Amino acid sequence: MNSHWLYYTKILMYDGEHRPLILIILFSIISVGFFNFYWLYIATYEIKQVSADSDKIKPVVETFLAIITAGLYIIYWSYKYNKLLSEAQRTHKMTPQDVSLPAAIFSLPVLTCIGMCFTQYQLNRLWKYGTAPEAKKKRNKKK
Repeated sequence: MNSHWLYYTKILMYDGEHRPLILIILFSIISVGFFNFYWLYIATYEIKQVSADSDKIKPVVETFLAIITAGLYIIYWSYKYNKLLSEAQRTHKMTPQDVSLPAAIFSLPVLTCIGMCFTQYQLNRLWKYGTAPEAKKKRNKKK
């Protein structure tokens, strides 16, 4: 393992993938909702990487609960994980935006992809503006 990697992981937060919101909507519609479960797993994993409660977050369990409840669990998930995202934004020196209630409301069946967009927008903000942008530039120069 590279010693530089250890140095930068202490300074930087996890840098997740920026996903265009329109693609989330399109993939959700094209897949008739099956993409929602894949996205839920990925989003849960990424939130786990930046959350203070990371040891309590289990992406597989969250996805399983969403599947066995035919997606109804996503309403609770949207509220809970947007609260965690708000805390992560505060931790990573951003102005937190708590969109947990609108995300939960728009996670009702048929509107689920809109609720997913609320969460993904907050993740994209966190990846773009969170913690130590100058350290990210240094890391990219070393590669």
